[in-house]
Amino acid sequence: MAIFYPTIEKIKQFKVQPTDGERTLLNFLERTLDDSFEVYFNPFLNGDRPDVLIMRKSYGVMVIEVKDWNLDNFQLNEKRKWVYIPNNSVVKSPIDQVLKYKNNLFDLHVKELLQAKIRDFRNFNIVSCVVYFHCACKSYLEKMLVTPYKDDKKYQTFLKYNIDFLGQDSLNQEDFNALLKKRYLVAERPSWFFTDNLYDNFKRLLSPPLHLRSQGETYNYSDKQKDIIYGEWKNGHREVRLEQRVKGVFGSGKTTVLAARAVQAYKRALERNNNPRVLILTFNITLKNFIHDKMNRVDETFPIENFIIINYHQFINAELNNLNIEFEVPEGLDPEHISEYLESKYYGNIKLFDEHKNEISKYDAVLIDEIQDYHRAWMDIVKNYFRDPLGDYVLFGDVKQNIYGQTTQNKDVVTNVRGVNELKYCYRSDFKVRDLAQSFQKNVFGEKYDVDDFSENRSYSFSFLGQEQEKEGYINYMYLQDKNPVTALYNIIRGNILNKNSNISPNDITILGYTTNLLRTFDLYYRYASRERTNSMLETVEVMYMTHLNYIGKNSDNNPNAGWFNSICEHFKKKLFPNRQKLYDNDITKVRQHVAKLFSIYDLSTTFTNTFEQRLDEECQKCGITLEAFKAFIKHYSEILSQFKQEVYTDNYKNIRDNKKLHFWMNSGTLKVSTINSFKGWESEVVFLILEPKYETSTTFNLSFDELLYTGLTRCRRNLVVINFGNQEYDAKIRPLIERLK
Repeated sequence: MAIFYPTIEKIKQFKVQPTDGERTLLNFLERTLDDSFEVYFNPFLNGDRPDVLIMRKSYGVMVIEVKDWNLDNFQLNEKRKWVYIPNNSVVKSPIDQVLKYKNNLFDLHVKELLQAKIRDFRNFNIVSCVVYFHCACKSYLEKMLVTPYKDDKKYQTFLKYNIDFLGQDSLNQEDFNALLKKRYLVAERPSWFFTDNLYDNFKRLLSPPLHLRSQGETYNYSDKQKDIIYGEWKNGHREVRLEQRVKGVFGSGKTTVLAARAVQAYKRALERNNNPRVLILTFNITLKNFIHDKMNRVDETFPIENFIIINYHQFINAELNNLNIEFEVPEGLDPEHISEYLESKYYGNIKLFDEHKNEISKYDAVLIDEIQDYHRAWMDIVKNYFRDPLGDYVLFGDVKQNIYGQTTQNKDVVTNVRGVNELKYCYRSDFKVRDLAQSFQKNVFGEKYDVDDFSENRSYSFSFLGQEQEKEGYINYMYLQDKNPVTALYNIIRGNILNKNSNISPNDITILGYTTNLLRTFDLYYRYASRERTNSMLETVEVMYMTHLNYIGKNSDNNPNAGWFNSICEHFKKKLFPNRQKLYDNDITKVRQHVAKLFSIYDLSTTFTNTFEQRLDEECQKCGITLEAFKAFIKHYSEILSQFKQEVYTDNYKNIRDNKKLHFWMNSGTLKVSTINSFKGWESEVVFLILEPKYETSTTFNLSFDELLYTGLTRCRRNLVVINFGNQEYDAKIRPLIERLK
């Protein structure tokens, strides 16, 4: 019998019982599958809640969406949108719903799964998708979803490779076994693609281990922090304020307190629910791992899988998908107005879930970090629709990190909670960083916000949460009008790392800037000049190339780039595959990887010839081609390659970037590279803060640059180097503040 998570016995005890269709499918799987299969019912995948997920080690994963719908009440319109006939409303297609779960497994949830897909697009087949219609038979599904579109080759190809349908009469051993064979969950030999490492990553997501008290750390919380975590002392016992706002200066332990409060909220919720869920919302998606780390340090026993940590927009997207609410952007909408439309239609629409409020599974506690980045409407949506009224609702934030220009009132953000608890003690930074932060507040913010008082925090020698700070740090300021900031930045940073007297490890250094182009170029330059790895929250240039190379195959006549790709395959063949008469799929994948690396180094060499000419020559030799021959190849295909590179550098890599942010971790042993926005909430021993010549507001966010730079300055624990590449406005603002500290 298959291994069920949770067990069939526990499922029977659920407060909300499975639907008839879910129960029928589970019973069938229990009878049919052996113990090499794992069956997960309603797993909480950080916001996503697929009905059933089947996994078999070394073979693959199948996601099944179950619908108890009477299909007589539905029809497909001319755009194949699902229409509910009684009220003529469009609902989300079950096909789109289950494919969304699959895409999110790659883009968001499973570590290294997206990277595997980028290396070889065939890895996308690791996960297959099925919709089970409990109230329909196979012939009805064929008649409704397949036959009317038999002449649409594109749609038929889509069905063949992406989706399967099950009717109630499909739940027999013969048909289901055929489906498992079709999607390679049953095969003569294990899959080359579903590696043990990927399986382990799936396993950690689907069934994380119980966090034990012995794994935590004993913290010496301040009295104020204890009041927030455990409740305030009144009449000899602690009384918990379920609703409260926590305002804290930078480095005051807000996230540490949030993690501890979340665990206490879970423990209290156990009195009302035997399987409570706690929702922790952020704005910055990179904070997921940071909060996880803080929770792992809490000295309590609790199931980590019961805590959902997600940013607001991903949360709303997940709930829309869970509830079958259609999410679409009108065709022809100006890209500059898409964000405005989405805010009005979805993210800021306080009536969005009105028709589905009885279908929503409420959370037993809700905690929101970075509340200064939230619209008031977002808070109301979360509080009104997703929080159990008997559960905790706690907001954390620092108004001075209001980098997106949210509405303020009386020098503070506007929330839906009365009263404020304040954390005024900074545990993070050296006294010079605190002094700089205070001067910045007085001289740059002016009367916009109240100035933090660090008078109780004057000593730079203290210990908190295992952090010892006994050595005075430093703050440096450089104003450079260098035509090539990347080279200057590299020389400054490498000089600090290689200076034996500085005793600075790359692991302790973070580079913060504003534009992704500069940071991405620096990351590429640093890796090939130093021959060291980095930990970047951005897509690398090699990954950008691989994304576009992935669908270019040898002899693929329908691809305009096939000609030059075939040529380079022949060039590489003798060296990389000396015994091959022809190149196989795995060989082609290796060629793509080499091409991505060569093109990346070539791009560096065109700008920094003296630095990277030799490095390019080395890579050419590894591929069995001379540098001269490679340059001749580039020249011969210059026109088509120029177009190809244009596509590479102008494409949108948001899914890759979000994936890197979600799986970002500080203790990588390498240099970190990030935008200030993405690093908000994190901290680093050494920060190099880059000021670029000009800041321009994006079409996506209305950035407040004073707040943005304040946030960057306060990410530093001890050593701060501000490097200004010709920004006169902020030279006038920051230089005097730093000079006063020397």
